[in-house]
Amino acid sequence: MSVVLKNFIEAEGLEPGDRLPPERDLALKLGLPRTALRRMLASLEKEGRLIRHVGRGTFIAGSGVTSTALRRSPGSTGDALRTYPAEVFEARLIMEPKIAALAALRATSQQIDEMQKSIDRGSAAETLVEFEKWDAVFHRIIVGAARNGLLASLYEGIHTVRAGNLWGKMKEQSLTPERMKAYIAKHQAILDAIKDRDSGAAELNMYDHIVEARANILGPNT
Repeated sequence: MSVVLKNFIEAEGLEPGDRLPPERDLALKLGLPRTALRRMLASLEKEGRLIRHVGRGTFIAGSGVTSTALRRSPGSTGDALRTYPAEVFEARLIMEPKIAALAALRATSQQIDEMQKSIDRGSAAETLVEFEKWDAVFHRIIVGAARNGLLASLYEGIHTVRAGNLWGKMKEQSLTPERMKAYIAKHQAILDAIKDRDSGAAELNMYDHIVEARANILGPNT
């Protein structure tokens, strides 16, 4: 089974009888080409791990589950609103570069010092968990420095997803020592632009940083 799809199923707690999102949505959410997703789904169906029911969707197979005994149908009111890494990156590219631009204009000297501390701590991190902690701290300080309560509230949704199981597994699989160094370097470039009160450079560096992270986690063609 694809690691990405396996992580998705595990993180969402999907059980036999549960329906996967529609193919188009699933490909977008997981950052996969639709052709690759179709091959993957066909392979899993052949292995007996999925049941594909024309007009109703694709379901997790398991003991006692048949094509006529599927407990969730399209449009079920029991489906919770969910978001996935591809959507998170899309939202981040819309929000965070502009937030960085605002931070360049509004950050206090104390916030700038806190950003530098988070970069230094991240650079010295000896574990993935510690690195991720300081990575998240850096981004949240920038959000606070923008001094926009509504944007800060919206960003909390992004932070919540980044702290989830699916995101954590995908990030762990994508991180290498070289990539961590590259992230730290980009954080420093963002901070240097904020120190210089250069909103354009802060925005551009943040955009490049998120694009790089997206390519590392979801693949270069996303």
